[in-house]
Amino acid sequence: MKNQRIAFSTLIVVLILIVGCRQNTVIQSAGLHKLEYNNPGLLVDLDVGFKSIPMPMDFDGDGDYDLLISESGAYVEAGIFYFENISGNVDMPVFRRGMKVSFERRRLGADGNSFEVSEVDGQIHVLTPDRANEKLLIYKNVPQNVFWDDNEIVLPEKAFEYLHFFKSTQWKMIDFDGDGISDLIAAVASQRIPGLRAAGSVERKKAFEQAPKHKQLIFLRNKGTNNHPVYEDPVEIIKENGESLALGLSIKPMFADYDSDGDLDFIGIGRSQSDDNFDVVWKNNFILYFENTGTKAKYKFKDGKVLTHNKLPVQMESRSTIHPTAIDWNKDGHIDIIAGEESGRISFLKNTGEIINGVPQFLPPRFLQQEAKYVDFGALVAPRVFDWDGDGLDDIISGNEMGHIGFIKNLGGKIPMWDGPKLLDVDGIPIRIIANEALPNTEIPYWGYTTIDVGNWDDDELPDILVNDHNGNVVYLKNIGSRKNPKLATPKPIEVEWQGKPQKPAWTPGVSKGNELLALWRTSPLIMDFNNDGLNDLVMLDYEGYLAVFPRSKKEDKLVLNHPERNFVYPTGEPILLNQRTGSSSGRLKITFADWDGDGLDDLIVSSKPAVDWMKNMGMKDGKMVLQYMGRVASRTLMGHTDGPVVADWNKDGIPDLLVGAENGVFYYWQRSSVDITSTMTTNGKQTPANYPYFKR
Repeated sequence: MKNQRIAFSTLIVVLILIVGCRQNTVIQSAGLHKLEYNNPGLLVDLDVGFKSIPMPMDFDGDGDYDLLISESGAYVEAGIFYFENISGNVDMPVFRRGMKVSFERRRLGADGNSFEVSEVDGQIHVLTPDRANEKLLIYKNVPQNVFWDDNEIVLPEKAFEYLHFFKSTQWKMIDFDGDGISDLIAAVASQRIPGLRAAGSVERKKAFEQAPKHKQLIFLRNKGTNNHPVYEDPVEIIKENGESLALGLSIKPMFADYDSDGDLDFIGIGRSQSDDNFDVVWKNNFILYFENTGTKAKYKFKDGKVLTHNKLPVQMESRSTIHPTAIDWNKDGHIDIIAGEESGRISFLKNTGEIINGVPQFLPPRFLQQEAKYVDFGALVAPRVFDWDGDGLDDIISGNEMGHIGFIKNLGGKIPMWDGPKLLDVDGIPIRIIANEALPNTEIPYWGYTTIDVGNWDDDELPDILVNDHNGNVVYLKNIGSRKNPKLATPKPIEVEWQGKPQKPAWTPGVSKGNELLALWRTSPLIMDFNNDGLNDLVMLDYEGYLAVFPRSKKEDKLVLNHPERNFVYPTGEPILLNQRTGSSSGRLKITFADWDGDGLDDLIVSSKPAVDWMKNMGMKDGKMVLQYMGRVASRTLMGHTDGPVVADWNKDGIPDLLVGAENGVFYYWQRSSVDITSTMTTNGKQTPANYPYFKR
């Protein structure tokens, strides 16, 4: 028995060593993989990826609400993720990191973004249109069946027209008329022309021409039972003044008894007739409460009133792609709101139970927290690697789709430990670069898409930050602090000494004044001393998509940025057109320069499709840098909007490694074993040039 115990203990030790070695091997030698926080005990914002749709339910049967979340937006991974509540029925529970419970991209429903949770007779069902918007599916008793028990809901013919003729429909089972039987409510938006080539196309086209095209909230009364429903034709839900309840709103089936008076009220997101009372930019994105002054059996909805807190509107951090759901989250008897945002994070808006002037009072949104696993900074991250706080360790500084600039501190170690993201600020107010101007006759943009570089821009030995954004406006944040305690000043536009009229892209969401630089949107600026004259120049795509340098000079001891020059060429001498696409497909590219192949010359690494490409620096000729297109660095598809590649050498072995910021907000890392291995597809020997020129597909 003693020998058996010794043998068993020895086996356990061996297994632990093997697993540890394997884990270390994975970290040290794997291809492109998610960068881990490597920081036990760290809590960060719960983040599923991109465009999150929360489905709160008690998934594990322990009496508190967990979260199933559909991540529908990213190329790299999409599906349904399970986050376990490990704190219980409290306002702000902590969740375990997400675990995927579906393994096919967009497996469930139409584009993975039209899910609604319904509770009927104590069972939790999930409703969604199918992929083709031809059927309404019900996944029955999801906590028990985990999306295996899928069935079609039988609808009346007129209801099918909503599935066919609208791109976005969300359906929910709820007792809308107070008879104790669950009916169907649907929010329908984004009218679309259906396919007209299949059988019955003539009839469908005629029905489409006759059908209403505006967004609606509709009610389908169940004249059967909960077990055997029979739905009547849909009826549009209107306000007491005869207008559609959906008018001017971003709609979800958000019907619930928010004021605890026994009937169903409604909450939507949009513009209020009284919103001019609020001096805020985002007038189209108030949360509006529509009180039901009738009864549950016979509704009477008033005009919407803006939800406020301390006399200011309650608003989500995101201004677009918000997916709210109504639920008594903390089980205190008041209906709260759980909302997924475009950044992938989940907000909790607590209903305090107080009613002021007929409006239930909600606290501003707070982001739920999870155990940290993978380094993440919202969505559409565009990183740089730089020792921001002067402690000798290279950190991550990154922009994202919200317009923030984040500082992710390197806490040390050959395999670094990372702190959670901190937002850089100006005078204590977090930086959020979202332009307040746009092209005439367009909406104010919802996104920031901050794309940055870090370096000594004003020649004072302190690292500053340059930012390009959704609008293409390039601004400069001067460091007015110290090397170990950086502090940023208010952003200022970058100006250029143009030769003639300022060059401006043919298409851009933004506007500029005077000599301000208006670049292609979402392209990264790069601080680089191109001509080795001791002054940092600006390298980025010019107004037509060519890779260009804006050279720096001094005029009476003042730094001047000069007219761009297309000084990056192919071996043929032809200027390099990095992105020949036009319109909204222009710009977008992220660039960096580093000695990728160890020959002493800095090469170009650029985002492309499917992920990252590189061009070898062949040296200078007649004042121009000659670049030879080599092909892909990484071939794994990460992009959707484009990725953000940079280099790092955190293990300090002298070999630059690859860090890629992806649209799902995660950072992917490839640690190379040799400078000869320049591509994730290359296992031995140097990479040879591709036999086709670079192009963005």
